[in-house]
Amino acid sequence: MEEKDLPTSTGTHKPRSHSQYNRYAQCGEAYRLERIERRPSTPAGWFVQGTAVHSGVEAYERSGRTLSRAQAVACYQQAWEQELAAGLAKQSDTSRWMTGGFKSGAKDLADRRELGEHQVLDYIDYTEQSGESIWITPDGKQAIELEFNIKLGNVPVRGFIDQVVTTPYGLTVRDIKTGTKMQSSALQLALYRRAVWETYAVDITWGDFFSCARKGRSPKPGGPTEPHDLTRIDQHWLEAQYAAMDAAERNSVYLANPGDHCVTCGVSRFCKAKGN
Repeated sequence: MEEKDLPTSTGTHKPRSHSQYNRYAQCGEAYRLERIERRPSTPAGWFVQGTAVHSGVEAYERSGRTLSRAQAVACYQQAWEQELAAGLAKQSDTSRWMTGGFKSGAKDLADRRELGEHQVLDYIDYTEQSGESIWITPDGKQAIELEFNIKLGNVPVRGFIDQVVTTPYGLTVRDIKTGTKMQSSALQLALYRRAVWETYAVDITWGDFFSCARKGRSPKPGGPTEPHDLTRIDQHWLEAQYAAMDAAERNSVYLANPGDHCVTCGVSRFCKAKGN
């Protein structure tokens, strides 16, 4: 159904984000269960790990890379404990947490805690060897967890950019990933490019995903993907995508899309498409 076929809802547009757009596009029913019905999501170790690694990396970068490796790991461990406690408050029985493969919840958490420490340390190793640096915005901010509030057409969009980095090929918007799944598109980075332009009038051509090391699974050290040329993603098309998502969601259009992603869906136990 094209956007023009949907009646326009009255009222103010809700602020959107990449995570909303991505979740809605992946499965409208999961979006509805999570964000409209507010069904409780099953905790998973990969959420704890991801947030904790981001915290360790952010602390290291905000220090101007003066934190020792031990201090950076301590920041990671503190964030791990906080996120773990939040997860346990939702579900105290870790055997009922989502896990990768056939591991028990306790084993998965123990493995991920150790893995996350390696990921923080490998990130530090990369920065020491790469010669790259964090960009300083025109208003003097470090471009780390850089907040933005913009409009794509008539749709307000907000979020945080993990990093904007000065690299050998120019300024680059970067998102840090701690999981094993490769990113299938650069739409997230194209949104970040637009956000930097709207906020600072600085045009960025390149974007990449920093894939953290996965010791114990792969000997390959962590590092960025090949740079994506973000000028190849048409900004008018990107506006139309967010307008379509906004119009459909405001008109309560939520289509179920069962697939492999159901394995990592925290609300799948409430999904009628799964027979629940």
